[in-house]
Amino acid sequence: MKFPGLFSRILSCFLLVFATWNPMGYSYLDWLFTNDGSYASAKFFAGAFLLGAYIVYLRVTWLALQVFRSAIMATLAISGYFALRHVGLLDANAPFWSSYFLLFLVSTMLSIGICWAHVKRRLTGQSQVLSPPP
Repeated sequence: MKFPGLFSRILSCFLLVFATWNPMGYSYLDWLFTNDGSYASAKFFAGAFLLGAYIVYLRVTWLALQVFRSAIMATLAISGYFALRHVGLLDANAPFWSSYFLLFLVSTMLSIGICWAHVKRRLTGQSQVLSPPP
């Protein structure tokens, strides 16, 4: 896989996570809970699209990373977040930047899961790297 394919997968993971919710208020959840009383079908369609995208992305990430790698990544991400808060680089009283950092961590973990099979195939030369669960 070339760089444009890798970049498009990473960008799609970040767009998916940040389009669902972000602290700026320009997200699906903020749009969903506005009481304007209109666009119900558009909200339903966008929600169904995001749900389908999450199902596909999380399934591919789960198959690529499996339980052990997923647990290691989640542990490293959470411990890194708390270490940065402990050192003082992320202020506990400023939830705006903490929210962005957590969204960045989730997007990064999803990106690694999406790109893992392609990177592994490139490094090892295997033709099939994702094995379905038993």
